Amino acid sequence: MTAHDERVLRLVPYGDSVTMSDLVRGSGLSRPTVADVLGRLRESGAVEEAAAAPAGLGRPAKRWRRPPPRGMFGVVAFSRDAVRVRVVGGDDRHGAERERRLNVSLDVQGAFEHGHRFLRECLTELGAPADALSRVVLGLPCPVGGPEEHPRVRGILPDWIGIRPAEQLRRLLPGTAIVMENDANLGALGELTQGAGRGGADFIYIKLAPGVGAALILGGRLYRGAAGLAGEVGHVQINPMGHPCACGARGCLAIELHIAARQGTGRRHGLPPLAELFRRPDTGDPAGRRILRHIGALLGEQLGALANMLDPERVVVSTDTTPLPPTLLAGIRDGIHRAALPVLSDLPVVPSPLGIRAELIGGIALARSGIGGGG
Repeated sequence: MTAHDERVLRLVPYGDSVTMSDLVRGSGLSRPTVADVLGRLRESGAVEEAAAAPAGLGRPAKRWRRPPPRGMFGVVAFSRDAVRVRVVGGDDRHGAERERRLNVSLDVQGAFEHGHRFLRECLTELGAPADALSRVVLGLPCPVGGPEEHPRVRGILPDWIGIRPAEQLRRLLPGTAIVMENDANLGALGELTQGAGRGGADFIYIKLAPGVGAALILGGRLYRGAAGLAGEVGHVQINPMGHPCACGARGCLAIELHIAARQGTGRRHGLPPLAELFRRPDTGDPAGRRILRHIGALLGEQLGALANMLDPERVVVSTDTTPLPPTLLAGIRDGIHRAALPVLSDLPVVPSPLGIRAELIGGIALARSGIGGGG
């Protein structure tokens, strides 16, 4: 499947239908190119013509839809502090979800036990048999990629060193296709499908929950890079004399943001997740607002440099709390304004309407598409 095929296919829904004009506008491709793509997709069975309702005089425009894939599809999304699961049928009209807070980074066995149990519970809720899952996406809070598609867990998930997550889940779900993907990449796919990136072709996705994750949507598709590390602004060094980071370097953006968050929450020990600071009311605390704006500005400066290279349409920011603090967004815009070229200095910075659920939505979209993935 070509890049143009993938770009057009992502715009064709399962339940509803779209016209050729809709696809031309959404994809940015020429009408002849979209027509060629639709011909190939129809021949492969990926799309089909939908019944066109009469619309006044003249011949109604031809409409297109995706036939619902058969089977059940699931996503198990691990973050460092939670397990989240979603299961849907082929038409995505009915779904079930589960969530449990858990120190995933230090409890690999507990993470898989909860993930597997939640999948079974969701299938039961949907009235499906235990062996109904056709494809499950496994989201991990670490880079996933490279020639062997192995997760890079060192320094991020201490209890997971030597673990092969896809094999672990495959033993629990024999006969089910397992796909691994980075959590931020799933979030970006979720935003592209149903969130702040819908209808866009090029955007930067930032996840601040509980660490700093990033992903790139370029040309309407997820860009992973050669080793699954594309967009990792959290590990750009901003302070050569700064604190040691989990990646082995010093003064990375991620660790500097956590240090600032610790100052903002008043903790003397440990590094609280940024989300703890984001959950506080964004009013009545001048010191807290200064810290939020400072954190946003540090991040925005790196996003401005990245924008100079990629020329995106927007930046989508997500945390596990909604709505995002306006002071944080203002700080990000300040940083971008300082670091980006003048023509990009007013780059739109938009909050995610989906929050952490973007990973579940993106995981299901990836599972149902049958595109990409390793493991």
